[in-house]
Amino acid sequence: DETVIIGSSRILFDLDLDMWQQLFPGPRPIDLAVVGTCPLPVLHDLAEDPSFTGTLICGVTETIFFIPAPAPPAAQMTDWVRYYHHWSPSARASLYFSVPLESGFASLNKEDLSLDQLLRRWIPLKNRPGTRVFPPYPPYFASIEWDGRNKMWSRMETDPVLQQKVQQIWLPLFAVAPPFGGPGLTALIDGIKEDVDKIRARGGQVVFVRSPSTGELREYERGMWPREAYWDRLLEATGAPGIHFEDHEELMEFDCPEWSHLTRSDAVSFTRRLARIYRATITD
Repeated sequence: DETVIIGSSRILFDLDLDMWQQLFPGPRPIDLAVVGTCPLPVLHDLAEDPSFTGTLICGVTETIFFIPAPAPPAAQMTDWVRYYHHWSPSARASLYFSVPLESGFASLNKEDLSLDQLLRRWIPLKNRPGTRVFPPYPPYFASIEWDGRNKMWSRMETDPVLQQKVQQIWLPLFAVAPPFGGPGLTALIDGIKEDVDKIRARGGQVVFVRSPSTGELREYERGMWPREAYWDRLLEATGAPGIHFEDHEELMEFDCPEWSHLTRSDAVSFTRRLARIYRATITD
């Protein structure tokens, strides 16, 4: 009967678990969102789990939400779900001991500071015949809490040079894969409906949330993933409630420094406002 959060980086940055727990006393939400991944494999796994009868808050970022399973954002999460069901006693013990140990040390960030990643930045490669260079991911700009919550670094909030650097990475990165549509999209949404129906049949609840994005990135998203073809269709097919930031004036007042995620302080305010809308949504 607990609250579980799934999605990708926006829901990780934007939903403050401390504030949510203050507003909804009880067990702390379980945050299963992962940066750069598609949440649908987790949705399906929870739908198949008869013990789950709680509330599922599902973040929607169209470019990696409406995507087929073979694509990396979905395939990676599929692998992690499989690992969860089969991880060994030694892996569990390793996690148990590593959390208090690693939290006391400074560690290199392998996503940004490994030799391979540094070489990619120092020696940028260009597309050439027979080879297409994947756009770089943005540099890491958050701290990770023990419960998975991501909090934006203060430098990203205040440094316009870093903000612009990440902004210019998002656009080519979002353009890597064309929008998913046609019969494949219909089958994908039908599968989501089946999973939502299973959870609701057991007394659970699924609520979709579309977090803010701003600037040129939001304009690009509007053109590539129009609401009526994706978000509106998702809610109509599933019958599940949804909270889109553009439907609520109080959620549209936030600005994302790098166009895609909220600052630490804005995440607290956003969560407080989202909770009011959420409470009214699930009780209607």
